Amino acid sequence: MALSELYTKYNRVWIPDEEHVWKSAEILRDFKPGDETLELQLEDGTMLYSLDTSSPQLPHLRNPDILVGENDLTALSYLHEPAVLHNLKVRFVESKIIYTYCGIILVAVNPYKQLHIYGDAVIHAYSGQNMGDMDPHIFAVAEEAYKQMARNNKNQSIIVSGESGAGKTVSARYAMRYFAMVSKSGSKTRVEDKVLASNPITEAIGNAKTTRNDNSSRFGKYTEISFDKRYQIIGANMRTYLLEKSRVVSQSESERNYHIFYQMCACADQPEFKSLRLCEADEFRYTSMGGETGIEGVDDRKDMEETRRTFSLLGLTEDFQADVFKVLAGILHLGNVEIRNVGSDRSSISSSDPHMAAFCDLLGVSPDGVTRWLCHRRFVMVAETVVKPVTSKRAVNARDALAKQIYAHLFDCVIHKINAALQVPGKQHSFIGVLDIYGFETFDVNSFEQFCINYANEKLQQQFNLHVFKLEQEEYMKEDIPWTLIDFYDNQPVIDLIEAKMGILDLLDEECLFPQGTDQNWIQKLYNYLVDNPLFEKPRMSNEAFIIQHFADKVEYQCWGFLEKNRDTLYEELIDTMRTSKFPLLANFFLEEEPGGVGSKGIKVRPARPGVKPANKNLRTTVGEKFRSSLYLLMETLNATTPHYVRCIKPNEEKMPFEYDSKRVVQQLRACGVLETIHISAQSYPSRWTYIEFYSRYSILMSQQELLLTDKKQTCRTVLQRLIQDSNQYKFGRTKIFFRAGQVAYLEKLRLDRLRGACVTIQKHVRGWSHRRTFLRMREAAVVLQQYVRGQRRIRKSVTAAALKQGWAAVVIQRYWRGYLTRQIYRTVRSSSIIIQAFTRGWIARKRYKKVLCCKALILQKYARAWLARRRFQTLRRLVHNVQLSYRCQQLRKKLEDQGKENRGLLERLTGLAGAHAQGLDKLHSLEAQLGKSATEKTSLEEREKKNKEDANKTIAQLQQEKDRFIVEKQDLEKKLADTATEMKGKRKEMIVLFLNLIKKKVVQDHEKEVEVLREENRRLKEERVRLQRQTEEGAQVNTDLQDQVIQLTKHVKVRVHRSLVIQLTKHVKLRFKGHWLYSSPSTSRLVNEGVVVGLSACRVLERKQKEQKDVSDGQIEGLTFKVEHLQNENNQLQKLFQEKMSVNDSIGQEVTRLNQENMVIPELKQTVSELQRHKQELEDQLEEQARGMTGRHSTIHHHLEQLDMKERLIRKLQNKIKSLQTSEKANQTPAPTIPKEYLGMLEYKREDEPKLIQYIILDLKPRGVVVNMIPNMAAQLLFMCVRHADYLNDGAKLKSLMNAIISGVKKVITDHQADFELLSFWLSNMYHMLNCLKQYSGEEEFMKQNSPRQNKNCLQNFDLSEHRQIFSDLAIRIYHQFISVMEKALVPMIVPGMLEHESLQGISSMKPTGFRKRSNSIYEDQEVYTISSLLQQLNLYHITMSQHGMEEGLVRQAVKQTFFLVGAATLNNILLRKDMCSCRKGMQIRCNISYLEEWLKEKDLVQGTSAMETLKPLCQAAWLLQVNKTTDDDAKEIVEQCSELNTVQIVKILNSYTPIDDFEKRVAPSFVRKVQGLLQDREGGSSQLMLDTQYRFQVTFPFTPSSQALELLQLPSSLRLGFLTRI
Repeated sequence: MALSELYTKYNRVWIPDEEHVWKSAEILRDFKPGDETLELQLEDGTMLYSLDTSSPQLPHLRNPDILVGENDLTALSYLHEPAVLHNLKVRFVESKIIYTYCGIILVAVNPYKQLHIYGDAVIHAYSGQNMGDMDPHIFAVAEEAYKQMARNNKNQSIIVSGESGAGKTVSARYAMRYFAMVSKSGSKTRVEDKVLASNPITEAIGNAKTTRNDNSSRFGKYTEISFDKRYQIIGANMRTYLLEKSRVVSQSESERNYHIFYQMCACADQPEFKSLRLCEADEFRYTSMGGETGIEGVDDRKDMEETRRTFSLLGLTEDFQADVFKVLAGILHLGNVEIRNVGSDRSSISSSDPHMAAFCDLLGVSPDGVTRWLCHRRFVMVAETVVKPVTSKRAVNARDALAKQIYAHLFDCVIHKINAALQVPGKQHSFIGVLDIYGFETFDVNSFEQFCINYANEKLQQQFNLHVFKLEQEEYMKEDIPWTLIDFYDNQPVIDLIEAKMGILDLLDEECLFPQGTDQNWIQKLYNYLVDNPLFEKPRMSNEAFIIQHFADKVEYQCWGFLEKNRDTLYEELIDTMRTSKFPLLANFFLEEEPGGVGSKGIKVRPARPGVKPANKNLRTTVGEKFRSSLYLLMETLNATTPHYVRCIKPNEEKMPFEYDSKRVVQQLRACGVLETIHISAQSYPSRWTYIEFYSRYSILMSQQELLLTDKKQTCRTVLQRLIQDSNQYKFGRTKIFFRAGQVAYLEKLRLDRLRGACVTIQKHVRGWSHRRTFLRMREAAVVLQQYVRGQRRIRKSVTAAALKQGWAAVVIQRYWRGYLTRQIYRTVRSSSIIIQAFTRGWIARKRYKKVLCCKALILQKYARAWLARRRFQTLRRLVHNVQLSYRCQQLRKKLEDQGKENRGLLERLTGLAGAHAQGLDKLHSLEAQLGKSATEKTSLEEREKKNKEDANKTIAQLQQEKDRFIVEKQDLEKKLADTATEMKGKRKEMIVLFLNLIKKKVVQDHEKEVEVLREENRRLKEERVRLQRQTEEGAQVNTDLQDQVIQLTKHVKVRVHRSLVIQLTKHVKLRFKGHWLYSSPSTSRLVNEGVVVGLSACRVLERKQKEQKDVSDGQIEGLTFKVEHLQNENNQLQKLFQEKMSVNDSIGQEVTRLNQENMVIPELKQTVSELQRHKQELEDQLEEQARGMTGRHSTIHHHLEQLDMKERLIRKLQNKIKSLQTSEKANQTPAPTIPKEYLGMLEYKREDEPKLIQYIILDLKPRGVVVNMIPNMAAQLLFMCVRHADYLNDGAKLKSLMNAIISGVKKVITDHQADFELLSFWLSNMYHMLNCLKQYSGEEEFMKQNSPRQNKNCLQNFDLSEHRQIFSDLAIRIYHQFISVMEKALVPMIVPGMLEHESLQGISSMKPTGFRKRSNSIYEDQEVYTISSLLQQLNLYHITMSQHGMEEGLVRQAVKQTFFLVGAATLNNILLRKDMCSCRKGMQIRCNISYLEEWLKEKDLVQGTSAMETLKPLCQAAWLLQVNKTTDDDAKEIVEQCSELNTVQIVKILNSYTPIDDFEKRVAPSFVRKVQGLLQDREGGSSQLMLDTQYRFQVTFPFTPSSQALELLQLPSSLRLGFLTRI
């Protein structure tokens, strides 16, 4: 069909528009060849538009709505620029999808918003999937590269390109993160973490804020991620391209320098940065030229912490980090060095410049040398060397050149260190390279950097075109379709213009060779040599620029600065100064390069023309030459790998989330090669459908005969040949059908027409049926009306006046008669009702009266009884109080009398002490008399000495000495007096202590008596215990007596020391002391008070002792109580044993009774036998007589013989029965019967047989074979019986060795068979049973409640195995998780095909084309197809296996719940990541498949207790959401109410991804999505994650389930070769 025939009424086309680039319009009239105009109407309907069709190019046709929003642009029927632009807009703006395939390209539109599509769960969802199975994603591209590397053993590359701000760096980062997640290495180096950690460092030193992007990469980066043979990351290597060094010294308005400078300035106040002399960023020239030093939402201080953390993670030392920060700080200080003009041709730097001093101190260079060679230059002549000053402008340029050179060297050094850190030992097997490179750039002013960037993009575009062309050719060859050459744009002429001989770069390098070369001279050379090249233009109004026609667009370059940037010159004098630095890092930067620096990696690069060799070291390699060489290396690497392309698109300049500027987008699409891919595809057969997709989609166009054909390929061929007559419009391949542009749209039109015709037919019949039904109802009503009308007329004609009167009279009579009858009936009913009401009301009144009477009497009785009880209680309480008071008074009187006697004794002692005190006073008086006598002697001596005047002075001196001596003696006497008083005080204290000791002795004696009483009681209790053990029949009465005795003992033991008596005693003593020493000295009263205090302290000690003894007594009472309880328990056990014995005796008695009854039957049987024998004898006699007398009567004889035989048989039976009864009687009457051997449920083995036991029962045991026919969990029971025997022997070493051997053996089995589901199921069941056995027979009460008496008897006796129970529980948990993992591994490949892709409801879904990225299920010949039946069969297999192994029902339910959660989570995650699965019909399929799962649960009786269907709730709600109406406000409210298990992100994602299958369905309006999103904001809590975690595990529990199996009845199977075990 010709393309022009598709321009029919109602079809839509695209027309150019200045604002939106392209605008949609509808055709109002069919277009026919020869028409001059095409009548159109704009989509908004505001105007008519007439298009002149005189030109041969008609407007682009618009794709059907069913194809809009596809994952792959190549799936569109019409492949052109407006279709691509519109498809991206629908996906980005309406569906909020940022990724779209375009053939082999992944188009990524920057959303400028954080999305929930990059979590670990999303990575796991894409891992292992084919590229077309899921929605487009950067993870899908990374998985495809990883899979092709592993499958084809070939290196891969991911090329990420785009404008600044398009998201290249983020995309490359996510790709590297994906590789790090899916290829986790088992080593401890964690190299994948180091690879990811390199990103923050490179972004800090290589990214900056620009007008287009806050985190723009200012260099190209190619990261090679190395893999070993197991395809695990073992290292990485990074190559950089064209760092923008000019940004270090200059930034445009609203831009920033590299992030690292601002991070350092933000941390200037930290101790480690104090020595760098940093200040705020706006105080440095190099960081404040753009006017902005901060970025909204970015914390430079926090970013610095992240940068330093990643430095450390990569193993870069603190010293190296400090050196890097020193260099960076030196660059900042260098930028602030002030260079002043001195005259017109000189410049100078102040010697006191602080920034120059800081620069030189930090970098260890000479200040004089730097200052000199910044302001001077040395010229080497033939005969001499001249030093010439330079102007300030040249000095500033030299300063900036030095800063740029230092930063470039530092950047290379850091990259080198990162590469060294990312290299780990190991041989690289393959690699995946991630290229993050700048896209095509065009600004208002384009310079040398933009020229190099666009040159690199020209090379990449050429490589891309060749690769696309190659893939297209391979696709045709694989499908056996004739290949025809396709004309596509080749940009080789542009590349030749740039790099060929006498090209732009060649002329630029040539001009750089001249010392006096200028930009103006170079531009003139370009005008002269390249003016004839059609791709080179000279601007009309400028002589300082040139224009190049690139593949993307025309770009005008300003020539100013080209030579300076290409030379990248730095004066040799400054280089020599830097080499002499004492800072090693800086000195190494400027070491002389060895020859062959470029391309030193051993890769030979052949440029378009050989470069000019420098004559000496001053003629260095230019930047352009270096960039060209590195670009050749890059292209050689990319050509040796399989490339994957990611094109990042910037949707708007304002960085608004999900805003779409068509002008900016189409400009980037033209620049990044997307439209070129479309152009190549559109020239041949752009639309490609598999036979399955075509058959499913267009089966509605097939006839009945075509549908009956079994070969679907042949059916598709037949239908296409019938529908499209021109065979050149399609081609049949091996697996696909190739269509020319527009043919799919034509088929869609035919399909839509067929559906519309079918709808019209259905509507016709429905409307006819409705109208017929309405007509029949109306006719029936008309007939009824006519019948009544005709009857009325006939009545009027036939009825006379007399008849009417008679009829009226009859009616009146009837009325009165009926009224009379009705009144009579009413009166009867009324009288009956009144009687019933009277009796009923009387009964109710009596009942109420009785109730009230009863309640009132009870209340009165209650209060009366309460008053009497209170009165009796008060009387008793007063009586008890009186008795207690009289008893206490008597006790107090007795104690006071005893204490009075003791006090009198103490007073006598105190009187003796007073006498001793009086003697001391007498002695004191005698001493005073002696003192007076000595004074008299002194007077006589003085009179004698007066006689001798000469010796007067001597005598006076002697007297004076005597006086002094007497004074000393007086003091000694006073001291002795004081000692005497102290001695008296001590005697008084002794007297008080004696008094208190007497009290203490008395109390102690009382306590000793009580202790003796307690001991006697204890001894008596022991005797009682012995007596209780001997006499079990009287145990209950004895227990009651013991409890009464314990209560009495408690009352006797509670002895309290009345502190009030002690206080009264103390007061009494004080009064007596006061009365006796009322007039004594103060020291005496002090002694008395101290004695009283000592007495009180003694009382407290006594109280404490008494309390301790009371505690001891209470402890003894508790011990006695415990003994009583123990005796009660023993008594109960004895009673139980007695009851069991009685029950046994009863059973024996019953058996004896039965035997006696049988014995009573024996004599009767004997009598019957004797009678029968006698009767037999009589018959024989009669026969003999008759035989002699009547020989002729044979018949009678024969009859008698038959009777005789029958009776003989009866006699034999009775005799046999008698014999059996006699035998049983003899056996019962045997005095010593033989008792069968009774087993104890234990297995004995020798210690040396333990390895054999483990080998046979654990290691060699297979689930299939003998074990299946055994008792379930027999292995666990046999092992436990061995454990019981070790416990029975009380052999701790043997028990411990056996338990450890069991655990080690099971671990070895599950480790060696990690993927064997049956073995894991078998040992999970056995370990669970082993755990239950350890609990059931542990002897703990909580586990013995359901045991039989025999099982309680078999409990463990000597060892507590609770710790081993915990070990077995941990082992069972480990087996369970491994068991679940094996189940999941088998189920995961079935879930998505069975739950989503398989059509369980035939004819419901309808496939759509998927473009270049075909799903894995498209090639149906080579792949197994899974259905919901496959999934159910696998679940059924699991359930049968678990049931055969005797797994506990609760554990089975937990496993089923975990499995159903995996099914629901994996299915829902796939729905969220596959736009083609979000349709109404797919929702019906999912609901149908869920019903199958529910039926399976009901069939296996697993609905109750598993909560398995609860885990499928999110999937059920997602399926319901796909089917429900999504239009009105009520629909939005219903969605919010019903989808309670889905979070906001998931609901919005499903609504945005909803895709109609047919034109009759409608897309979800963005306003409706916003409405639902607004209603969901009121939800509290909930997760914000898009994906469900399929790795989540429900907590497994092992509920205790006792076994009814009797261990003593268990037999040893001979097939297990366990002959070395002995049953005990």
